[in-house]
Amino acid sequence: MQKKPITNKLLWVFAVGQFGWSLLSGIISTWLVHLYTGSAERFLDTNGILSGFISQNPLIASLTLFGIITAVGRLFDAVTDPLIASWSDRANYKGGRRIPFMKAAAIPFALITVAVFVLPQTASVTTNNTIIFVLLMLFYLFMTIYCTPYNALIAELGDTQEHRINVSTFISFTYIAGFSLATLIPSLASMFQGGRIDAILAQAAASRGVGLEELTGQLAGKMDEVRAILDQGTLNEILLVQQNAMRSAIGVMCIVACVACLIPALFIKERAYIDSKPVQTPAFASLVKTFANSQFRRFVYADVIYFFAVTLFQTGLADFETRLMGIPSDNTFTLTVIMTVVSLALYLPVNKLAPRLGKKKLIIVGFFTYAAVFLITALCGQGFVWGLIVAVSAGIPMAILGILPQACVADVSELSTLETGEDRSGMFFAARTFAMKLGQALSMVIYTSVTVKHIVNGEAIVEAGQYRTVAVIATVTCVIGACLFLLYNEKMILGRIDELKAGKKA
Repeated sequence: MQKKPITNKLLWVFAVGQFGWSLLSGIISTWLVHLYTGSAERFLDTNGILSGFISQNPLIASLTLFGIITAVGRLFDAVTDPLIASWSDRANYKGGRRIPFMKAAAIPFALITVAVFVLPQTASVTTNNTIIFVLLMLFYLFMTIYCTPYNALIAELGDTQEHRINVSTFISFTYIAGFSLATLIPSLASMFQGGRIDAILAQAAASRGVGLEELTGQLAGKMDEVRAILDQGTLNEILLVQQNAMRSAIGVMCIVACVACLIPALFIKERAYIDSKPVQTPAFASLVKTFANSQFRRFVYADVIYFFAVTLFQTGLADFETRLMGIPSDNTFTLTVIMTVVSLALYLPVNKLAPRLGKKKLIIVGFFTYAAVFLITALCGQGFVWGLIVAVSAGIPMAILGILPQACVADVSELSTLETGEDRSGMFFAARTFAMKLGQALSMVIYTSVTVKHIVNGEAIVEAGQYRTVAVIATVTCVIGACLFLLYNEKMILGRIDELKAGKKA
């Protein structure tokens, strides 16, 4: 029996945790490939500034280091996700079944995120490859330890259909806030750089007998022109300043994320609101039961597709904007702000429309809208207006698919609890977390394979056509995801929940 009434204030405190882990996840998904692969097209671009530390060429067939890491990581998750979910479902700690895991995971989760960008900088590429492999496995592990119990609370705090939609809306808001903050890292890094790069350039200008303004104007071209102007020692000195500034900015963001992750863990007294009983079913038997649920399987098929496509978009967004649309990197944050504002403006309409129209219809609209966004990206020309079209259009599915899928999992989980008497929320959300990671992993393999650098006129580059191919793949998969979600029977699920609840009251 629930002991205290669940309020929107409590749900907002809970949602702060989503801000924390989405910021950490956003740092990895947005900046890992961007910093460790590729190459800067223009002076002071951040693309590829850490690429000298790890292997860049395919290691096995067409698989790059990150392709291999993410593939192995998913096998790792296939074991750890159900184990952590079952451990949480079966837990009987004084602090509850979920909160103790969140408390334990928050700090190492944040520390490992920083370490991914700081530790792989030895003189040996092989050693660095190994370090980053181990760190990313630990990142996925602590992400699971925090997120699986956290997500289970969505169903447990969402005791009514209204609360399920509200908590999904709130955590969607904080998810976007966290992800958006992650995109600010270059701006924060520029503050850490201070005037150090200007000082280096001033020294270079003096040695050439020109003014700083004149030298800066000469550096406005592409990198091959810049290399003809600045000697390699000066370029290396500037690169080191950029690297350390980015690492410092990531460290600050991770501190913010860690505090956010700890807020619900420290301020929500789980036992005061939820009267949960430990589940007796062993881990993999529970997993089998979860996937035996036909409606959940239909949801997960579409969900894997969603995360695959949206991760392709997120991973390539900076490259789409700078390489395909010719937008200066300084203006990409403006587009992110526009996309976020549009999405947030639609949260209330989505929240109000979901009970009336049904979550299923809106989610299908979200899939098709994302497909349109990716198709526009694949066909785009040069100019800021293309980035504006993509940013405004992407805000629509971001709002829909950021809010409603969690509520669908909570619906399926509640129906299962009512029918079986076992609350296996942790396992349902672990299965969804695994779907998320599987989709993200597949997208990382595809992205890094499609955008692998090749030699053109003696220079290793990624061509615009490779980025367009990524956008086309995302378009096709989103259409497939919409078709798969047509099989999900929301009407039956909600009707059955109402029927069983009415029977209990009677």
